[in-house]
This record gives sequence, C-alpha cells and structure tokens, in this order.
Amino acid sequence: MRQPFTTTMSSRGQVVIPDEIRRGLRLEPGTAFIVVARGDTIVLQRLKEPPWKEFDVLTKQAQSQGHHLDQAMSGFRKAINKMRYGR
Repeated sequence: MRQPFTTTMSSRGQVVIPDEIRRGLRLEPGTAFIVVARGDTIVLQRLKEPPWKEFDVLTKQAQSQGHHLDQAMSGFRKAINKMRYGR
C-alpha cells in the first residue's frame, strides 16, 4: 500500500479514497476524519470511537462519587439543622 494513487476532487469538494487504501485501512462508510492542511498537503486522520468499556467505568465512578457527595451533604445538612434548631 506504499504506492501512490491519484484521485480528483468533485465540484462539491468530495474526494474519493482509493479502494485499495479503504480496504487496507478497513475504512467503512460513515468513518469520521479530522482534516488538517499543512502547506499544500492535506492530512486525514481517522477519528476513533472511544472504547465504551472505559466510558462505562468512568460513568460508574462518577455515579459513585455523586452518591458519596449526596451522603456527605446529607450529613452536613443534619449537622446544620442540629446546631440551628437542636434537631
């Protein structure tokens, strides 16, 4: 896949990525890219979806921290009410 390929841009700015490159990189329709211009060079970098397992772990950690914060705030409220009203 080191050989150069040529492609052309359509009137709407669309460029076809040659089939051999798409297959070699396993690019599917709908693949998202970051597009960067460097001088007269255009670089496409595939955006990869974050691993959902990591997202699930982060979500659980946030929920746990929120639960602990709720418990702490409840304790603070009780202490404030006890000092204010003797309850």
